[in-house]
Amino acid sequence: MSIEEITGKSLSPRCMQCMLDKYLDACPEDTPWDVRADYMREVLRAVGEGSLIKTAPEISDELSGVLREMFGITRDYTQVKWHFNELVLGLEDQVRQRIVASDDPLGLAIRCAIVGNLIDFGPTGNVSEELLLKLVADAGGMELDEASVSDLKERIASARTIAYLTDNCGEVVFDKLLIEQITRTNPKAQVTAIVRGFPTSNDATMEDARQVGLDTVARVIDNGSDVAGTVPSLVNAETLTALRDSDLVISKGLANYETLSGRGTNVCFLFLCKCQLYMDLFEVPLYTGLVVNGV
Repeated sequence: MSIEEITGKSLSPRCMQCMLDKYLDACPEDTPWDVRADYMREVLRAVGEGSLIKTAPEISDELSGVLREMFGITRDYTQVKWHFNELVLGLEDQVRQRIVASDDPLGLAIRCAIVGNLIDFGPTGNVSEELLLKLVADAGGMELDEASVSDLKERIASARTIAYLTDNCGEVVFDKLLIEQITRTNPKAQVTAIVRGFPTSNDATMEDARQVGLDTVARVIDNGSDVAGTVPSLVNAETLTALRDSDLVISKGLANYETLSGRGTNVCFLFLCKCQLYMDLFEVPLYTGLVVNGV
């Protein structure tokens, strides 16, 4: 397979199948058959038409809109987000001490930030706290492509401006710790952290940024969009300026990878491999950490 299956103009059959599996039966069980049929036609239309011109996050946003308009179904992640923010905040001091005491503080902070990408309710609908704690404990031993890590460290050391695209709740605590190490490594770097403009799934918003204190280590802005990822045509001017003018863009998560891959060499993507498509693309096991330089 090739990277075009994820980032190309035509959505891959596997991504289409995943969306259909997730949304075709998402309406209430007691829905009359004729209304259910209308809903299914809307799902098929959105996936069929969108697969030719949109990324997976954009289509998912449209499908969530169909559920909301037809059945009033909007999943509220407020409590989930608060819980995972507080869970990881409870680990913050311990993880920070490990990072500071490490022989390679920046390298360990990068690994911890990647581990945090596990907190994603999109792929499976749930997150194992037990697995999260295990990955955090084992973060120092995470195997990454050392050439890519070294390149990222060099770019951090020389950058004057850095845009940091966040992804999920809870994960932003690890992002905070990485930004701390970035500014220790390069005190001259001005870091702008970017969160979602409006709630979408368990993605981090300005409310989450304030809850975890992200605004104490970086300037924080929202992207003006409620679509997962960073779709250039849908985000606000402030975000576009940050993406265009920053010496380095650190991009967290699969949705940001899907929407921004191929859009610039100043981008470095950090994420966990969380589904079969990515396992096949990068030829790695599930939950492998990846550092991917943009093109």
